[in-house]
Amino acid sequence: MSETKRRKSIQTITDPLLEPFFITKDEYSYTVKQNVTSDATHFRSKGNAKTYEKSLYYFTHLGQALNKIAELQAGVDNYDSLKDFIENYTKISTNIKKYTDGIRSAI
Repeated sequence: MSETKRRKSIQTITDPLLEPFFITKDEYSYTVKQNVTSDATHFRSKGNAKTYEKSLYYFTHLGQALNKIAELQAGVDNYDSLKDFIENYTKISTNIKKYTDGIRSAI
């Protein structure tokens, strides 16, 4: 009798701290995703805007996914110097780390 392996469900991790991104987790990886709304005026849209999940990056560890989100969030704005970019990235990643460390210490 052959046994088939059932795929485990996908978990979604959303938090205002991660917006506009979120993470999904399956048995193999953590995926950084973003909700994207298509343009209703695009010639293929048939006049309808559509919202869908766009997978951006895949990671084996949650920390890697969180670091990538911090990098993506910092990359949204324009900066006049590398120093400003690094300061903003450090601020965002520190906020995420403080939040996740606080959760882990409460468990």
